[in-house]
Amino acid sequence: MGEMEITNKIKIIEQLKSQLLSDVSAVFTNMTSDEGDNKNNIDLLADIMIITYFLSEKLGTSYEGLDLKIKNKLKIALLTEEAHSKWRTQLSLLSRHFDI
Repeated sequence: MGEMEITNKIKIIEQLKSQLLSDVSAVFTNMTSDEGDNKNNIDLLADIMIITYFLSEKLGTSYEGLDLKIKNKLKIALLTEEAHSKWRTQLSLLSRHFDI
């Protein structure tokens, strides 16, 4: 990989990190606002997920690799979470979403 390619890759990663922080900040700001705009939060959360996938690829992990890691973490969490925990319900729903 040439020096220019490395420089460009670093620049892209820095841009993605900045956008990620900006979007997370916007979600938190919206949550504390009396006029919390749920539609805007959904857009921001979708952007956060897309950026996460882009970062994963730029850091050397495929989209499929990230999905596999998520699925494995969900499986482990389901095995270790208490049966009647509110998180277990959420973990189960998310696991179904990923067809685990």
